[in-house]
Amino acid sequence: MKLETPPGTRDFLPEEMVKRQEVIDKIRATFERYGFSPAETPAFEYAELLEDKYGEEEKLIYKFEDMGGRKLALRYDLTVPLVRIFAMNQLPVPFKRYCISRVWRFDRPQKGRYREFWQCDVDIVGVSSMKADAEIISCAIDTLESLGLKGFKFKVNSRKILDDLLAKAGIDKKDELAVFRALDKLEKVGEGQVRAELKDVDEKKLDNLIEMLKTKNLAGVEKLVGETEGVKELKELAALLRLYNKEIVLDLSMVRGLDYYTGPIFEVDLGSYGSIAGGGRYDKLIGRVAEKEDVPAVGISLGIERIIEVMREKGLLGGKKTATRVYVLRADDESGTEALKILQELRNARIPADSDLLGRNFSNQMSYANKIGVEKVVIVGQKDLKSGKVTVKDMKSGDQKTVDRKKIIQSL
Repeated sequence: MKLETPPGTRDFLPEEMVKRQEVIDKIRATFERYGFSPAETPAFEYAELLEDKYGEEEKLIYKFEDMGGRKLALRYDLTVPLVRIFAMNQLPVPFKRYCISRVWRFDRPQKGRYREFWQCDVDIVGVSSMKADAEIISCAIDTLESLGLKGFKFKVNSRKILDDLLAKAGIDKKDELAVFRALDKLEKVGEGQVRAELKDVDEKKLDNLIEMLKTKNLAGVEKLVGETEGVKELKELAALLRLYNKEIVLDLSMVRGLDYYTGPIFEVDLGSYGSIAGGGRYDKLIGRVAEKEDVPAVGISLGIERIIEVMREKGLLGGKKTATRVYVLRADDESGTEALKILQELRNARIPADSDLLGRNFSNQMSYANKIGVEKVVIVGQKDLKSGKVTVKDMKSGDQKTVDRKKIIQSL
């Protein structure tokens, strides 16, 4: 058989995985700083749970039948499984959860887009006020900045305001989803393609809508539709974010294609790199899934794959090649026992350490340590040990120094 990964999937060798984990650790640290706790769900769900939630994107769901005849599907995102968790459990509110895990979509593989990829989500369930939205936005901005990313725009819109504008333009309610889905592609495909897709919508009404979408501020929106619920929410959100010292940009043409959004929606744009995060409020999804009363919820998902590609291009990824910090090198056969003792001392002190398992000579051990990219090498040999010393070599600078055998942990 030909050994290869399926289309749209990848292997991550240690050098790459170490870099990814550094990024994920920074993301996790910011999420937890904001009071979010981890929660995880299975890789697959009953297909029925995921169906009729994603609009046109539903065709990308990986569906299959198990040997028991159950219709299942791989996770398309981390939001709908969260909804199931909340609906199944008696959880205190606000329920602040984060999840950093894999999802699967049968998409066309291309740069920064894969069929198996990771998402990093934060969500708040049980809060209807814009305090939750402000918390989500502030957390997302701080997370991206912790990764060294700058110059991104945090774009905000509201499905409620879009409803107001559709009504103002005279577009029928029954055409709402079709219009939303077409407008979601406006930036990618251009106005001409959107008009072609909405050829059944009255042209004059569509002209009015597209013109209104060019409004750049909330004051202008309020002049068009009045102080509606959607306008009030975004005004409250903007005021809260000023307290967080966070900047947002109103973009009425930004729709977010998923059908379950109900209020404010978000997208983070990084110029030529495109969207690196997105989310919004989904106040009716839990009631819809659980078939009971609605529960307010809001969240955002960071696109870790695209973020890592951007960081790579900007030189923001760390230089580590291995999780091992220290390599304990045996200079001669007589020093093997002492080298093993030192290795365990380092590990007991929670210093990631390794040593030779193949009986290699000094030169080959040093060559291996250099290849895997460790920071330090501790050289254990009889010559040093007789005076109660070992040698520590900095693999980056090449500098060497002898240190007291009993103070090796301190020296590292």
